[in-house]
Amino acid sequence: MRIHYVPTVLLLGSALVLLLVAGGLLLKGQVVRRTAQRFRARAVAVRATVVGLEAKDLSLGGEPDTRYFPRVSFVPDGAAGPVEAQTLTDVPAPPPRVGDELDVAYDPERPERVDVAATQGGLEGAGRTWFVLGYGVLLLALGVAAAWLVLVLVVWTS
Repeated sequence: MRIHYVPTVLLLGSALVLLLVAGGLLLKGQVVRRTAQRFRARAVAVRATVVGLEAKDLSLGGEPDTRYFPRVSFVPDGAAGPVEAQTLTDVPAPPPRVGDELDVAYDPERPERVDVAATQGGLEGAGRTWFVLGYGVLLLALGVAAAWLVLVLVVWTS
């Protein structure tokens, strides 16, 4: 059996780089999830008035899925005046109208960070995109390593 060094270095090197990228993406997902946990641990619930609504169409190759992110106005504890902020999360359907009241949670350290209280149930969505990307790149890295192994066992042993 003869090892071909250029394809070996290219395939195993790219597999290693992809593993590092996958690790970085998974680490970013963990950071996002921890940030969401800290936000929810210190968040203060308040009733806010919807002053605007932004519709965003999200699509992954299929029909767009419209999500609504309200702009709300509320008075944080100890503040002299109201704060107006865009929510970090979308609202469940049907979306509220301007003038409706909505339960939100805000960060007392940064009152412009507002989350819709109806989405406070779980953290399963926090960092999900980073985890999916990380696992996808990890599979790609394993596929590149498997391709090298096939070359070694099938092609180069002939």
